Amino acid sequence: MRRSLSVLAGLALAIIVSIGMSTQVTVNAQGKDKGKEKEDRLTGTIHMINKDTKTVTLRKGNVQRQIVYSDETKVTYRNKPSNMEEVKEGRRVICLGKFNDKTQLVATRIDVREGK
Repeated sequence: MRRSLSVLAGLALAIIVSIGMSTQVTVNAQGKDKGKEKEDRLTGTIHMINKDTKTVTLRKGNVQRQIVYSDETKVTYRNKPSNMEEVKEGRRVICLGKFNDKTQLVATRIDVREGK
């Protein structure tokens, strides 16, 4: 009888501790992302670059999308800081930013993933 009560008390304690820990993790996760708006993301291969209009045409399969960049757009090449000179036709990229009213992605970041 004592043994079953001890097991039951231990089980109840384990449940209470796990509920407390999961609540803490949930609160921390919500607080961490609070105020941070998630950016839109496009991936694909660079099809065309127009430096005059500061646009990049990205292709994924048969779909083409336009990316708009500016002087403030951060560029990385193989996870290291770089510049727009590494953004070349045929290279695979990941672009982050927000879509404008013309369904163009206004890029805050362009990650060049591999060389041509």
